[in-house]
Amino acid sequence: MSTLQLGLEREGPVVVVVLAGQMDGTTATRFTAFLDEQLTDDDRCVVLDASGLTFLSSAGLRELMLLLRRLARHQAKPAIFGMAPPVALSLGISGFESLLIRAHDRASAVHAVTPIAPEKPGLLSRIFGGGAPS
Repeated sequence: MSTLQLGLEREGPVVVVVLAGQMDGTTATRFTAFLDEQLTDDDRCVVLDASGLTFLSSAGLRELMLLLRRLARHQAKPAIFGMAPPVALSLGISGFESLLIRAHDRASAVHAVTPIAPEKPGLLSRIFGGGAPS
């Protein structure tokens, strides 16, 4: 019998979804149901921790596509790390790998999806850029 364990951790604006087990025809819909329960409309920065995921079938890919569509509404895409060879093979053969940000570890995945705050302009740029100094 297939099992899929799901967890969620937050690091500031980033949501890390932890996957373990098999994401197949029996378990894949649990992934989307879990995300529907846990994510808000404001959650745009998503990392998938696939270090415990041992298998990803076409049914799992379908559910992953739902996450990609959800994030595309915000011009965002998830990062993934920790893929076992069978999971990486499924993503590569299906072409999904190009739709995800592939990272080496959790820290680089979180960094890859974290929005960059705009820099506050310095006094010179405000003066010469036409803005009034404050």
